[in-house]
Amino acid sequence: MVGTRVFAPMALLLAVSGTAMAEAAVPPAAEGVRSVPAFALPLSPYLSPEAQAAMRSAVVNGDPVAKMDNATVLKELANIRKGADDWAYGEIKALRERYPVELHQETWNGVPVVRVEPRSAPADPAQRRLLIELHGGAFVFGRADSIGLLEAIPVAAMTGATVVAVEYRQGPEHRFPAASEDVAAVYRAALETRPASHIGVFGCSAGGVLTGESLAWFAKEKLPMPAAAGLFCAGGDARYGGDSRYVAAAVTDALLPHADGSLPIMEDLYYGPVDFRDPLVSPVFSDAVLAQFPPTLFITATRAAELSNVSYTHSRLVDLGRESDLHVWDGLGHAFHLDARLPESQQAYRVMARFFARHLGMALPGPPAE
Repeated sequence: MVGTRVFAPMALLLAVSGTAMAEAAVPPAAEGVRSVPAFALPLSPYLSPEAQAAMRSAVVNGDPVAKMDNATVLKELANIRKGADDWAYGEIKALRERYPVELHQETWNGVPVVRVEPRSAPADPAQRRLLIELHGGAFVFGRADSIGLLEAIPVAAMTGATVVAVEYRQGPEHRFPAASEDVAAVYRAALETRPASHIGVFGCSAGGVLTGESLAWFAKEKLPMPAAAGLFCAGGDARYGGDSRYVAAAVTDALLPHADGSLPIMEDLYYGPVDFRDPLVSPVFSDAVLAQFPPTLFITATRAAELSNVSYTHSRLVDLGRESDLHVWDGLGHAFHLDARLPESQQAYRVMARFFARHLGMALPGPPAE
């Protein structure tokens, strides 16, 4: 589950307490469940001074929605949305001072978008490429012009590509597959003006999940696959899973999943009663769908709940002979790269820029920003 401060790096000098483990109703040791004693978790020595300061601040301030159940989320949703947008707008002001881009509010096939045009774009229109960005926010908060621009602006400036941030429909006002339909509508509009080999798709958190779902939707609709995709802070399982789901909850003082791995999450307000093993929801469970994925880049960190999900999705793609790149930063949390001030975030953006440049056949616009 994510919250209004989810996109700032988060870590706590905490471990699983006896009380927290009791809440999970731990089965006998014979079932293979390990009870972890409390221990102090220091900041990673590999972090830059800037990242250490950010993580230290996150430990002190915490995440105000980390332990909200969905009934409370619904009650507080207007405040959660406003808080996330206000925070993002403050970050965007600094980004626009650092990265020279122009923003254009448009509608593509009935879907609102923000088109980000970098001043570093190639002079020759034939050399220009398009990236479609899908913002995070648990499918219930965030906007294309708020959280979406936190990624879209740096990626546009550092690649020289046009980036289109999509204002897809979210819950609880809308239900799955509304967001996938919106992304497909924007993608169809893009295909009217350029080949699929000149288009990439990427997103972070819920936007990363939606990137995988959109690729599955393109396959269902028999649309040509884009040249490349980026699943950042997300994998191919919409519910997440594996060790990191528990570990990250412990170190960020969030709700621990039950022993069977289940845990209500904000995204349920969008998904409703879906089958989470449906490949249109969680493509990792379908080899037939994964076998159609384009080259895919994964970005995550060791204190991120999605780490296990990401590594499993990456391993499935590799096993199926698909091209997949996985990059993991130590000691950072979910969506760390949305704080562009961190040296580690700049590293991540350089990885993204080189990946899309390689697969979309474009030259990068000079040395990337440091």
